[in-house]
Amino acid sequence: MFIRKKNFRLMGLAITFFMISGIYTSSPCIATELNSSTSNVKVGETQVKDFQRDIPSLAATYKDYFTIGTAVLPNQLDSSNIQSEFIKYQYNEIVAGNCMKMDATEPTENNFKFDDADKLLAYTQANNMKLRGHNLIWHSQVPAWFFQDKNDASKPASRDLLLSRMKNHIQNVAGRYAGKIDSWDVVNEVISDSNGLRDDSGNSKYKSIIGDVDGDGFDSDYIELAFKYAREADPKAKLIINDYGMEGSTRKRDDMYNLIKRLLEKGVPIDGVGLQMHVSMYSPSAQQVKDCIEKFATLKSIKPNFDIQVTEADMSIYNGNEPTKEVTNDIYLQQATQYKKLFEVFKEEAVKKNISTVMMWGEADCDTWLDDFPVKDRKDAPLLFDRNLQAKPAYWAIVDPSKVKGVFRQSVNTPKTTIAIGAAVDAKWSTLSSFDADNYVVGKNGAIASIKTAYDNDNLYVLADVKDSTVGDKDGIDIFVDKTGSKVEKYSATRTTNTDTIKTIDKADGYQVQFKIPFSGFTPVVGAKLAFDIKINDSVGNGEIASSAVWNDFSNKQDADSSKYGYLVLDADNKILETKYGIPTIDGNIDSVWDLASSVETNVLVEGKAGAKATVKTLWADSYLYVLCQVKDSVLDKTSKDDYQQDSVEAFLDENNSRGETYDADDVQYRVNYENKQSFNGKCDKAKFKSATKTTADGYVVEMAIPLKTPGVANKVMGFDAQVNDGTAGKRTGVLSWCDKTGKGYATMAKIGNIKLLALAGK
Repeated sequence: MFIRKKNFRLMGLAITFFMISGIYTSSPCIATELNSSTSNVKVGETQVKDFQRDIPSLAATYKDYFTIGTAVLPNQLDSSNIQSEFIKYQYNEIVAGNCMKMDATEPTENNFKFDDADKLLAYTQANNMKLRGHNLIWHSQVPAWFFQDKNDASKPASRDLLLSRMKNHIQNVAGRYAGKIDSWDVVNEVISDSNGLRDDSGNSKYKSIIGDVDGDGFDSDYIELAFKYAREADPKAKLIINDYGMEGSTRKRDDMYNLIKRLLEKGVPIDGVGLQMHVSMYSPSAQQVKDCIEKFATLKSIKPNFDIQVTEADMSIYNGNEPTKEVTNDIYLQQATQYKKLFEVFKEEAVKKNISTVMMWGEADCDTWLDDFPVKDRKDAPLLFDRNLQAKPAYWAIVDPSKVKGVFRQSVNTPKTTIAIGAAVDAKWSTLSSFDADNYVVGKNGAIASIKTAYDNDNLYVLADVKDSTVGDKDGIDIFVDKTGSKVEKYSATRTTNTDTIKTIDKADGYQVQFKIPFSGFTPVVGAKLAFDIKINDSVGNGEIASSAVWNDFSNKQDADSSKYGYLVLDADNKILETKYGIPTIDGNIDSVWDLASSVETNVLVEGKAGAKATVKTLWADSYLYVLCQVKDSVLDKTSKDDYQQDSVEAFLDENNSRGETYDADDVQYRVNYENKQSFNGKCDKAKFKSATKTTADGYVVEMAIPLKTPGVANKVMGFDAQVNDGTAGKRTGVLSWCDKTGKGYATMAKIGNIKLLALAGK
């Protein structure tokens, strides 16, 4: 087993990955007899069993969309190993977990070893499968000699020596399998976790040694040359640049996008990008994944056949550093729901010819690197088959959802506020978060909707913003509500419905429907759960319903059974901080103008059991939003090298309050520690940003002047949140925010609060 440590330093959250160069098999998957139920097997427990030979294969299910494969180790392909039979039954492509990497293929200079890689090739040829090559150039699992001077190991290799070694390695390895490999990960994980290309601080020596060879001002030449060497060695294989985290980090995605775009414009033979897709059942969202794929798909304007591949997919059942937990049926169903959403995206993007391949990082839960990440010996269950090679609910959710026994009941918070229903959409909707009705229960693609909900003492309010490229006679929406747990109520609208309680507005890309549903026989109270689902029907112009997409019940039995609805959890009033006009001096001293400002508290626990808290005030003037944070923290700590783990405050701002699943051009995150060290996320204006700090007897004060991209105006509502990070002995031990309890503000503004700009200070 080869393990390396990789840190995701994302704003607001750090994820430490112990990436395996290959697959860590926690226990073997071997056939014997066992009861087929997964519910009596604990996570981490392997009881050997034959696999199911009478269920559809993943390869056959997705043959019209993409190849689907898995990472393997050579011994798994032995005829005596049940995994060999299982792999070729379920999958139609494999990738080497370890045996095609540099330390395996060229352990010493010019001493090449191909026995294990040859074994994978023979297996694919015997079973009519494709083989991916992983990988040619990587900063990890590289023998030490590769970067060393030939005569003095204490000295680094010269540029020319390293380039010659790169070329020799690529020509020997890729050349050996020329015409026999479907795709090569030519370079792997070149984007850093902080900014730009990975360098010495990210344990990569390529950039510093090779640098800018052609004098064009960019030091990415080792990537450019690696692809040229690979094309010379194998003219037929798809040449892929592969990396992690891009589906969840718009910063990392955009860095990769800009790199590929520039290299394609230079004529570098990059055929596609690999999205590793190591995700959890909590995040990123399906919409974030879709946005990422479609961002890279725009590179087709430069290279029409540019390909996106999902290269290392798995889905942890844990949220970060959670301790080991009992895996209940609800957890399996939650994972199944998220897998279904992702595979719906994959199918949709395959229809658009955007993706060609989905590779799982392990064929079953007994074969996962996540059993040691990020908590050692914490067993995970991230794949489609359990440790006995039996199909999990996640498998059935993407193969035949009707066979999933039960549905995970999602829940969303619904704030209390009265909404006006009329010819125009009430501005209050802009302050609320959305969720998606995008699970197809009829058809494979069609209309979907973004949904927002609110309530007051008398009514439930629903806004459905439908994306629909076709206009049909029966286009419409069905809302299902069970207020008491005993009676299904259905409310329907078409594109032409307009009553006192339902209003429809046509848009260029679809239509919006506003609903006001009376609470007769039901008394709303904070904390109550309201069973709810919604269905978006698309008739594509011919009167027949061609597709239906729902929020929760993908068994499509909403009319008769509310047991598979999701829940609207009735919440307190929507959080809006009224922000007065005023201009403070940013010097760490609390000017009298701050006496005019309203305040809020960071009392929403995000991480840890407790932590430092802040009183937060805001003011605005012209092109700035001013933020004052008075933090109570008895012990100040900045010993971590990671900014987010130091005692600090963070301000999140979404100027157009779009609350997207990914960062827009106006979304920014500013962090300032107690000694005024600044760090940024999003398209921040670092030059115009101002901050000042001062320690106090019981903590510290942070003042910020956040530049606005569009000058403020009275009555404008913007998305805003504040967060306090509490570090102890070099580690973040507590996080509290004003609004967002998810801790995902570094990736999405969907859950933050609101500020409303008032006209005059003191009025």
